[in-house]
Amino acid sequence: MLRRDDGTLAEGVVDLAFLEEGPDFAGWTVVDFKTDLEIESGRAEYSAQVALYAEAIERATNATARGILLVI
Repeated sequence: MLRRDDGTLAEGVVDLAFLEEGPDFAGWTVVDFKTDLEIESGRAEYSAQVALYAEAIERATNATARGILLVI
């Protein structure tokens, strides 16, 4: 659960998160899997969702996080 700056609460379940240390990125990578056939119509909503997940993990861990949408 994440309390947003405006006081609202966001709740969700992360599909996958892993900590990585590499030359290009160090921090949490948050992956949200989507199987929708019409992903283009929901891309903005899905991007906002994975961004919220990344924000929640950043705040919980005090480490950098990035979000990735993976369409399968």
